[in-house]
Amino acid sequence: MASQVSRPARDQAGMAARHRTDITFGEYLVGIVNIAVAAELDRDRAQDLAAALGKVADALRDMAADLVGDHNIATEVVNQITDLADAAARMKALAERCAFECGVASQGATIAAFSVSSVYGEDVQAMADAGLTHASAAPHHD
Repeated sequence: MASQVSRPARDQAGMAARHRTDITFGEYLVGIVNIAVAAELDRDRAQDLAAALGKVADALRDMAADLVGDHNIATEVVNQITDLADAAARMKALAERCAFECGVASQGATIAAFSVSSVYGEDVQAMADAGLTHASAAPHHD
């Protein structure tokens, strides 16, 4: 009597579950491109915010300068307005730093997408040259 051997479940392409990945190449590319686009949009918003904060800081400094000579305005009020102008200037600097870092993130995601795409293309070409449908998984190389 022959013993029965169970076969692993296979997907539509005939690949056993233990050899499949959790994400497809297409899903990876969509995800990394979305990261690049979102980071670029965030960079634009941070630049706009920095410009607006610069205008607020300038307006508050002008206001404080106008009020300093007015004898009916308490010095504490002028000092608070100056403090607000200083805070707006600090926020502007942070927004500019955020814009820079978002630009770096966008560039990094774009470079990663192109690099992975290039390597994946080489793998696909090697599989085609060898007449394979799928590349072997890393555990099979040990």
